[in-house]
Amino acid sequence: MAYLIPRGWHNVIENLKRNGVVFDPLDQDSLITVGIYKIKDYKTRERVYEGHYLHYDVVLEKHIDAIQFHKGDFIAYTDQRANRYLVETLEPQGYDSFFVWNYFDTVLQMKEYFSPYVFEDIAAGYLATHPELESALKSKKNADDSFAKSAWAQLRFVYERMPDFEPVYMRYPVYRWPE
Repeated sequence: MAYLIPRGWHNVIENLKRNGVVFDPLDQDSLITVGIYKIKDYKTRERVYEGHYLHYDVVLEKHIDAIQFHKGDFIAYTDQRANRYLVETLEPQGYDSFFVWNYFDTVLQMKEYFSPYVFEDIAAGYLATHPELESALKSKKNADDSFAKSAWAQLRFVYERMPDFEPVYMRYPVYRWPE
């Protein structure tokens, strides 16, 4: 087994190297089927500890998909001397994982949003051709009064379920291979 880490995560790569992790860089752009963690929920401590607001009670959803990796991204195989460090820092639910220590907090932030006045017509058109989503929206409105009263929450509900929704939002950026 191995972990694939996109080259842009410099702090993580440097910490792993400092602790003896050996990497192989990808020698070409490649579409690779990998195990992916989606962060479904987590809590954050209210007080800072060593400069970090630690995350805990991390809930993940696991799935498999093909991801585009690029030349220079890193592969760290687990059959090496630094195996324990590698696994304990890269598995997001680990007690001392890089996720717990805030190294990946940018994936917890949406970078793209919608303008409600523009998106209303798009959402209506999408719902008209996707009755299963329209049914899910109606069910949520019936079950949740505050949701039913919030046009913005309803638009976001639709937006998050559309194909163009930001794919990296809440997706843990370290991948397991093969999975």
